[in-house]
Parts: sequence; C-alpha cells; structure tokens
Amino acid sequence: MNFIISLDVAALFIFAILFSLHFIKKNLQMLQNKTYVIFICVAFCATLFDVITVQMDQFWGYPNVIWAWILNFIDFLATNTLPAVFCLYCFSVLNLFDDSTPIQLKVLKGLIYVPLSIVLTVLILTPVLYNTAGITLLFYIDDAAVYHRGGILFYCLYIFVAYFFVTPFVVLFIRKGKFQKTKLCTIILYLIVSSASVALQIIFSPILIQGFGIALSCIMFAVVVQTPEEYLDRNTGLFNKEAFIKMARYNLDRKEEFLIVSVMLDDTLFISNTFGIKQMHFFFSNVAVFLRNNFPGAEIYFLPQGKFCMLFKNYNPRDIERIVFELRARFNEPWFNESLELKLYSRICVIECPKDASATEAISDIIDTVMEEARFKRSVVYAKDIDTELTKRTAYIAHLLRNAQSEKRFDVYYQPIYSVSEKKLIGAEALIRMKDEEGNFVSPEEFIPISEKTGDILRIGQFVFDSVCKTLSSIDIEAYGIKKIDINLSVAQCMHEILADQILTIRTIHNIPSSVINMEITETASAHTPEILLRNMKRLDEEGIELSLDDYGSGFSNMSYLLNLPFKMIKIDKNIVWSAFEDKKAKIALSATIDMIKKLDMTVLAEGVETLEQKEGLEKMGCDYLQGYFFAKGLPKEQFLKMMADQKRSDIDSL
Repeated sequence: MNFIISLDVAALFIFAILFSLHFIKKNLQMLQNKTYVIFICVAFCATLFDVITVQMDQFWGYPNVIWAWILNFIDFLATNTLPAVFCLYCFSVLNLFDDSTPIQLKVLKGLIYVPLSIVLTVLILTPVLYNTAGITLLFYIDDAAVYHRGGILFYCLYIFVAYFFVTPFVVLFIRKGKFQKTKLCTIILYLIVSSASVALQIIFSPILIQGFGIALSCIMFAVVVQTPEEYLDRNTGLFNKEAFIKMARYNLDRKEEFLIVSVMLDDTLFISNTFGIKQMHFFFSNVAVFLRNNFPGAEIYFLPQGKFCMLFKNYNPRDIERIVFELRARFNEPWFNESLELKLYSRICVIECPKDASATEAISDIIDTVMEEARFKRSVVYAKDIDTELTKRTAYIAHLLRNAQSEKRFDVYYQPIYSVSEKKLIGAEALIRMKDEEGNFVSPEEFIPISEKTGDILRIGQFVFDSVCKTLSSIDIEAYGIKKIDINLSVAQCMHEILADQILTIRTIHNIPSSVINMEITETASAHTPEILLRNMKRLDEEGIELSLDDYGSGFSNMSYLLNLPFKMIKIDKNIVWSAFEDKKAKIALSATIDMIKKLDMTVLAEGVETLEQKEGLEKMGCDYLQGYFFAKGLPKEQFLKMMADQKRSDIDSL
C-alpha cells in the first residue's frame, strides 16, 4: 500500500511553529506549560517516526533487521506515550494537581504512571519475546526486515488510549472541582478531532491523517488554553498576582527551596492623587524595567498596590546581601519622568521558602503584614525576624471572620448600664462576641482591629444593630425597664454616606422607638471622617436617636468634637477612670472634665467601674451613668433580660 504522507509533513511544520511560539511568549515555568511542551515534542516524534517508518517500508528499506526494530520501537514508544502525556496535561489544565491533598496527588500520579509503566513494559518485551520465544505481543520484524503489525496484545492498546482519554473526566466528576468551561470544552474538542482523524485514517488508510488531526488540536490548545496573557500585568509587562500564587504553590509542592524578595512602594495613593494614575503607572513601569535589567535570574511579579515580588530559585546568603544592597541603593535615588522628579519610598521584605513560609497563604500574610504595619516603613524586613505566630494567628482570625456569620459563631452580649439618678440599671451596651472553631471565645480586642483591616467590620456592625433591634422588638421594653441600648459604630461604618439610612431602615423594619437607641462613636471615627460623619449624625439626631462620644480621653480628645458634633452623652474611657483613683492629679483632671461636659449640657457615663470606691467617687463627681464589672460583665441576652426582669419585679414589690 502506498501511503500519502503530505498531511503528516504539514503536521510536523505545525508542531515546530507551536513549539517556537511557546518560547517566544513569556510563560510561567509551571506544570501546565512544561507538559504542553512535552506533549508537542512527543506528538512531533510520533508523527516524524510515523513518516520515517512509512518511507522505509515503501521506498528506502531498512539497512538491517536491527534498524527496523529500533525505528518501529521508537514509533510505538512515542505514539503510545502520547495519551499518557495528554492525560497529564489535562490534569494540569483543570488544576487537579493544585487542589489535591498529598494522598490525592499520589493517586493522580498513580492513575498515569501505573498503566503507562505496564504499556512500556509490554513494548520492551515485544522484541525480546519475539526473538527468544517467537511470541508476538504488538508487532514483529521478519528476517527480511519487513514490519508486521498485530499480536496478542495489540488491540489492548486501544483500551489503553481510551483509558487516558476518559480518566481526566472521571476524576473531575468525582472531585467536583472548579474549572474553566473554555478549557474543558477545548479538551473535549481535542478528543473529537483526534478520534475523527483516527476514524478517517481507518476509512482512508493510505492517507496518514492522524498526526495532522493532533496538530490541529494543538493549535486550539495554543489559542484557548496556553494564554500567558492572563498571567501578565498589562502596565508593567510582569507576571501578576495570580501567577505569583500559582508559582509559589508549585515550588512549595515540589519541596524546592526558593527566595522571595518583595519591594513595596509606599504612598502610591499619594502619587495617583497628586500626579495622576498615568504617572503612577509610568513609575511602576520604570521599577519593572530596573528589576528586569538588574536581576535577570529572577521571576518578577507585580502585585496590586505597588508591590513587586522577585522569586529566585538558586541563591545563597551572599546573593541576599547583594540583592538588598542594590535595591536600597537604587531607591535612595530619585526616579524621573520627563520634567518630573520623584523619590519612591520602599519597604523590602526577604522571605526564604519553605523555611520562613511553607504555604502560599503564609507568604501573602507576611507581605501584607510588612506592607500594612507602620513599624516596617522604609526598612528591610527579614521574614525570620517577624513574629510568625502572630502572623498565623492574624490569618486564622481573618479566616474566622469570613465564615463567622454563616456558621453562627457571632453573638451579641449586653453589659448593663447603671443610672445614678434612678439608682438602678436602665439598659446596656451591646457587645459583639465571637467563638473560634473549637467554641472558645476570641477577644474583641483581637478580632475587631483585624476586622477593620479586612472590611468585615461592616458586616459585624450591621449584625449587632440588627440583633439588638430583633431582641427589642421581641419583648415589652417598658416591662423590662429598658430605657436605652448603646451600640458602637466603627470607623469604617462612619465613612459610609448611607450609614444613617441603613440604621433608620433597620429600626423601622423592627419598629423600635428612636429614644431607646444610642449610637456610640469613637474619637478615632470623629477624626477620620468629620464631614460624612456630621451629615449622618445630624440625620440620626433629627430622628431622635441619641449619639455618644465613646472612649473619651483615649484618643486626641479634641474639643471641637464636643462643640461641633451633636453628642448628647460622653463616655469616659476606663483607663482615665482607673488612673483617677490611683493619682490625685488625674482625679482632679477627671473631675474638671466631668464638670465641663455637664456645663455643655451633655450627660456623662464612666466606664470601667469595678469597685465600690470608684462607684461612690464617680457619683460625687457628677456622673450620670456608670458601667463596669462592679455591676456586671457582658451577659448573654437571656441573662441580661432576666436581670432586668428581676429588678423590675423588685421595684414593684418595694412599692
């Protein structure tokens, strides 16, 4: 039979072009790209040796029997390795390796390497058994150096091919993993095209079309799946955050040692606001060019908010010193853009992996910690010197906050408030409480600052206010003697233009009297957002909601807050109260402060009352309300309501 090899020859050119294009583009050195290159090479070899063996059979003839065995063996080897490489490529494209536990990873590798090993063993035994025992497994070469296909296991190869085509989809179905539909559709299309090319070759046996069908499928992979652009930052031309996380995870999974040097630019918001986003991007590009030119051995990534990360795979302690020295030297000099000269202040963070961080989350946490904390400004920070336990704890708290509400680990407690004039409890301050995954309480002093950084504080604030309103709407407020419930507002909430609308909407839904609600605002919030806060406060004040300045004396203690904002009550910080009963001067200052607030026609609440001496002393100073452990700690809703109900019954009995 005379075979037509023109389509296979065309396939060889396609494979060569795809191979070249892959290395012309900027690609990550990750498993998907490596297996893609291997797939192209194996497909090229399978097609090439298919052409060579056909030409040998038809025209040239084999020099001898040994050469016939060798060339056909290589042809079989490449052709039957290709399905296994395809399966490996599918696993990497569908992120099955990235989302696997160590045990799952071993199973996935076993699904590929075990059957491949069996086929390769059979292939190796084919010439051995034929020449020693005359047993034909897959093919044989007769004494005239003529190739003959077929054997007792030949048709098992089709089962082998089908197995590797089906396995990725079975695994994906079992794992129910997330994947991009375009990538999955491309893989399915590859199977259709490859199967169609095999069918056409069976029908039109003289035409070698199988290699051309695979080549067409590889074009689809190159266009749809192999898209390095999704891992590139458009402005700097560097790899982006997604690429950084992917490569860090890849290297950690392989137990490789590598170095990350992160350069973080301060004042990016100032640059964009002052000079414009275009100028900011220009300076980012300048930094990118500098890093590429001076550190050619590094993989360089650009992360949001002006963070650059360089990943070095081969390094020693002297390299770290040199890298840090060069970076500091350059950033001590100004950067230029036409007539604009600008000093870019940076923070440098050095992380040795996996020694300093054994997970991508830990790497990100370290970088975020260095970027966010003021103590690291304009300095070189080594991850080994950072309190990693604190970093891990912070990450854990952030994880708890993300899921606390859905997993019902938030609760609202109530710390009673005592009225000096009425000589009884008249309400409480609502306090957020959170439990960890073991059911233990996490201190608000620990999770509130973290929630402010993560943005979860907005959901917490809304949860507390909604919970309080639900509680008040479910009882007869007068029957319990509740006259006020204090609810804290965070800095983040005070920055929202629609804060007043949200509060009033929830109050209206639950039909709560405005007079019962007292919103507490910290000095910090007052300092951050005076204009927005003033608008919201005026709106709430007009609706009859009382407003308090919380923790007075703990912050700036700016008199303008008392004079310009519509506060009705001032809450004295507990540290001021404690100091007053330890130091005479502090006591005089506190007494004068209370007297001043009273003259401004505002009421005073003192926090942190823990002893009878403090209670009586604060009453003499003129405090209107007291709050602290002397009366009660924060109580669950049921205990607080019981306390108020018992007090109400006691009042009735005393009449």
